[in-house]
Amino acid sequence: MSENRMNGKSERSALASEKNKSKKKNGAIIGLSIATGVLALSTIGLGIGVGITQNSAMNYKNDLENVYNNNFYNLLDSVNNLDNKISKTLSSESGSTYQRKMLLEASRNASEAEISVSQLPLSHSEVQDTIKLINQISGYTSTLAEKMVGGQSLSQEEVETLEKIQRSIVDLKAQLSDFEKKLNRGYSIIDSSKDVSEDINSFTRSLTNLKNNDVEYPTMIYDGPFSDSVVNSKVKGLTGQAVSKSQAGENIKKYFKTSADIEYEGETKGRFETYNFRVTNADNERLYVQVTKIGGHILTISGAGRDGENNIDMEGAKDIAIKFASDNGIENGEVVWSDSIENDVYLNIAPKQGGIILYPDLVKVKVNMTSGTIVGYDATTYFTNHIDRSLSKGSLSLSDAKGKVPSNFEIVQSRLVLSPLDYNREVVCVEVEADNDNSTYYFYFNASNGNLENVLKVIETDNGNLLM
Repeated sequence: MSENRMNGKSERSALASEKNKSKKKNGAIIGLSIATGVLALSTIGLGIGVGITQNSAMNYKNDLENVYNNNFYNLLDSVNNLDNKISKTLSSESGSTYQRKMLLEASRNASEAEISVSQLPLSHSEVQDTIKLINQISGYTSTLAEKMVGGQSLSQEEVETLEKIQRSIVDLKAQLSDFEKKLNRGYSIIDSSKDVSEDINSFTRSLTNLKNNDVEYPTMIYDGPFSDSVVNSKVKGLTGQAVSKSQAGENIKKYFKTSADIEYEGETKGRFETYNFRVTNADNERLYVQVTKIGGHILTISGAGRDGENNIDMEGAKDIAIKFASDNGIENGEVVWSDSIENDVYLNIAPKQGGIILYPDLVKVKVNMTSGTIVGYDATTYFTNHIDRSLSKGSLSLSDAKGKVPSNFEIVQSRLVLSPLDYNREVVCVEVEADNDNSTYYFYFNASNGNLENVLKVIETDNGNLLM
């Protein structure tokens, strides 16, 4: 089952914990196609969060370095576990319950590796082969496990494919182990991530062997969300004419009316071609901003806001985020999830079409409650996926969907959503939020036939919330 990590931070005080218990939930982020939430200590796109006060700069850097190191070691552990599970699968009796168990655990380990990769400041276009491989392994092993439920054994071709997968994993594991030695010698992920040239940061170059053309990546029957059809697909949502560098800078001034200084930092090429800027505003908050060459839309913002007393509340932050997204072409947006950590608010906004929330077109926003500034923004998923779709609300009513939830659950709310599911499906579902035994669940019923498509449970951790 897929996991989506939301916003989090490694330490919380007792007071923050009590606050967390009473916070208002505004929906969920779901599906394989939705990226993880805007991390409290992470960045969006190529940028490293900046703009903190001089006194707290070193503490922030140390915290962020620890987060990145932890994400790397989680990746290494997941790859090691994945190698172990594939080895056990190949050495166990074909068609056995144990073999199916190992395949399911391998799928989970691959999903965990995906999450860790997404939380490292990599130039993803340079490691997309590895990302694709990890995602395919997750889907392929899960598919094989489902096949075995019906009593089938693995075919010779499937065994050979698993052997090819393991060779790729062993190669990947060796490369990660070599990099671990660099970390043990004091290598800084933060410093190397700031060093960007030719659209690739130094950290990615240090892991350049992750994209190894000598590795034979097996062709699989399952293509997940990072398959070529998605990763290399034409960007669907960008509109407008090509803009110049100066026009892109003017757009930043239009959206950041308190900007004091805008410094051009170069261009990014790839699926999204952007002009990149460093922006310092009147509150001395420094931001890294990417503007698309097509249409002049703000694609990403990364940075950190001011410390101090909050001057706006959650509702004010929502208003700021919705207006900012609307100004940037995100029409009919609605906040579907929100959280606050210290003096920052994290929001996820999804557009609506005909009353249906479009989860595949999610936009992530971070608002500083001291200054009211947008200090984090990611519209890459929106501009990749957003099109005018032909959607049917189906025949399943909201009340009928609620009736399908077990009677021991307390219904919170229900609504129509376009849900990204396995095998790159987008399905209109009735989403039912329900509580049971102090836990929150989300049920997704196909709006056309009433079938249960997915169930997600919210798991609260010290590092944020997980949907599993």
